[in-house]
Amino acid sequence: MSASQLTYTKFAVAGGTGGLGAFIVKELVAQGASVVVLSRSAEAASAGATVVAVDYADPSGLVKALAGIEVVISTLSHGGFALQHPLADAAKAAGVKLFVPG
Repeated sequence: MSASQLTYTKFAVAGGTGGLGAFIVKELVAQGASVVVLSRSAEAASAGATVVAVDYADPSGLVKALAGIEVVISTLSHGGFALQHPLADAAKAAGVKLFVPG
């Protein structure tokens, strides 16, 4: 399936540098999607994706990071579960069409 066959083409993956998240990012990139990895560290790396450092406690920064994104996929786990609420709120404020919680 190519990007022209995908329903959505612009994704953000929270936790996209760890286990499951990295796999999702890799597959989305392979499908031709535009992918932004939301990370607490600007030093994180993700082949074929853009890494954006975010502070989950900064709602306006999250909204800015999600500008133009169609789908947010959260792969945050354990202590990160509490961060999904501000992330979902920011996704809504940014006009994201679909939020997939982890």
